[in-house]
Amino acid sequence: MKRARGFSLLEMLVVLLIVGLFSAMSVAWLDSGQAPIQQALQQLAAEARIQAAQARHSGQVLGLRWNGKQPEFVRLQSGADNSRWRVEPTRLKPWPAQLSADWPVSAEPQVVFTPAGVARSAVINWHWPEGQQRWEWRADNSLTQVNLP
Repeated sequence: MKRARGFSLLEMLVVLLIVGLFSAMSVAWLDSGQAPIQQALQQLAAEARIQAAQARHSGQVLGLRWNGKQPEFVRLQSGADNSRWRVEPTRLKPWPAQLSADWPVSAEPQVVFTPAGVARSAVINWHWPEGQQRWEWRADNSLTQVNLP
């Protein structure tokens, strides 16, 4: 009886399966640096649009500020003797440590959402090691996001 040379179909399928698994894991590993940053920015943009709509429909004044570590949404509380900004709870996921804004740390928000729209146009530059993104708010509550080189 002659012995056949070469690989069987089953052996070839097993090798292809292993190569495919390693390829998928390497692509996921290589892409993992950008994904959390892009997700955080998309989630923040969505939450900012929600806050702008809430201010427009509820008649309240809301804002977005930078606390040095992460962005936070605030609400203007008017008291008998003064007004102050109070932090609002949000559904934001933990903020990536390498993602920062060019805003100064402040108790006052950089972007103020009013019932009439954004109080004044605002520009935010987000920075991370591999890139940056510019956000521009206009008085009509529209947000433009541009990836920068």
